[in-house]
Amino acid sequence: MSLSTKIDEWMKEAETRPESAVTIVRLIARRLRELTERDEELLAENIALQNGTRVEEYQKRIAHLEYQLDLIKRRFGVDEGTLVELPTQPVESSTLNLLVYNAQGRIFRLELDLDTKELGRITSDMSNDHEPPRILAVPSNEEALLLYTSGRVSTYKVSDIPLIELGGAWEWSQAALPDEPRASELLACIAPFSRLPLSDFFLQISRRGCAKKTMTSMAQSILGNHYIGKGAIQKSDQPFDLMLSRKKDRAVFVTYEGKVIAFDVDDLSYATEERVRLAATDYVIASFITHADDSLLFVTQTGKVIHRESKSIETSKSSTAKGQSLIPPSRLEQGVRFMGAASVKDSDADAIAALDATGRLQILGADSMTGSGSIAVEAWILSIGLIQADGGVKRNSLAKV
Repeated sequence: MSLSTKIDEWMKEAETRPESAVTIVRLIARRLRELTERDEELLAENIALQNGTRVEEYQKRIAHLEYQLDLIKRRFGVDEGTLVELPTQPVESSTLNLLVYNAQGRIFRLELDLDTKELGRITSDMSNDHEPPRILAVPSNEEALLLYTSGRVSTYKVSDIPLIELGGAWEWSQAALPDEPRASELLACIAPFSRLPLSDFFLQISRRGCAKKTMTSMAQSILGNHYIGKGAIQKSDQPFDLMLSRKKDRAVFVTYEGKVIAFDVDDLSYATEERVRLAATDYVIASFITHADDSLLFVTQTGKVIHRESKSIETSKSSTAKGQSLIPPSRLEQGVRFMGAASVKDSDADAIAALDATGRLQILGADSMTGSGSIAVEAWILSIGLIQADGGVKRNSLAKV
């Protein structure tokens, strides 16, 4: 029914029953208000179309969708311009690379080889006031997201980082510097990013045990502004890790003094929250997504290995849990600390890359670590990185070691 027809009926109603005139005026006023608001919306949209802002918004959205499609194509080995049904797992079209990086933004990229267990040595001074170097194993066709302590982010193709020769001796000055930290910021972590279109959340973990999730639908804004935030509450805290996760995932983080905290991603708030109360001397040294049938490996600074089944770690529902302690108080008093941890799917095939204080970088089989309960090292362990056998890479790039 048109508005003019309604007005004619309302007028007749007012003439017939004058006492209903007030109600009719109210109805007309409400309808006029609705029409005015709609008219303003149409006017704003018309202005946006005329000055190009709406077109620019659509162009940005299209560009972001194309970027995600490119991520999937490269990760699953689909040729450019080919329209096919994507496989459920990455194809064997890429070699496995190891990234070793420090807080100053320097990155070594090594292509792993079947027969090479001793990867080389970093001859630069390994002891400084910053974070120890960290290790990440990724396929060469992976996209890397760099997170800085300021909350800034940037993305790079792993293949764009120059390779260094296996078995050599390297100085940090020889490492790539794709995006130098600005002002007082440091490189907090590097995260694999190609599974963005298949993920539901960004999951951030801070050094003091704070956690926050952000929907991946915000990725266009995050990447466009090159900023995701620090994910920390205290000013003295700083970002530690960022990972992609899906609904129903279970996340774990491990601390320097032996605390282990597990929580369901679905139960996590979209606001930054403290997940554990840590002593002033304690901080997070590892975080990852784990599954019920995974094995968890915890490595101390002296190379001792503690093995636990993932399902044995209780899932915390509290936002300020104490966590499970895996280092007894007596051992803590003796100075035992965790320097790394990993969630292993297949201990017979997966491997661990370990970096010690002398700069020696080596690969060890996960099964040998659990069997012997230790890593043969020349000095204290600084960092470890998981190398999964099912990473979707050529089989000649990784073998049981």
